[in-house]
Amino acid sequence: MRILEILADSQQDVKNTINSLPNHSGVTSGNLQNIIYWVLGTAGLVAVGVIIYGGVKYLTSQGAPEKTKQASQIIAYAVIGLVVVGLAMAITTFVLTIIGDSTS
Repeated sequence: MRILEILADSQQDVKNTINSLPNHSGVTSGNLQNIIYWVLGTAGLVAVGVIIYGGVKYLTSQGAPEKTKQASQIIAYAVIGLVVVGLAMAITTFVLTIIGDSTS
């Protein structure tokens, strides 16, 4: 049930972001930042879901070496993806802070 609440909140955030975009062709830095954070947040949520999927697959492998190896790989790749998302968010924050400082 908590996942549905998170998805509903994400959907509302997207609607708010789209509604806050200006009617002209320019996109402000704040709106761009919201869009990027939403995309990265969604990617992080997907990575956590894949980790859970890998964990369930590991638990239901019943000790079969091939299935446990596959589940371990799924978990490892999802953790790598989560690290990449975290780094992307850090880089995005850094770059947008520099852009914001240079335009003011």
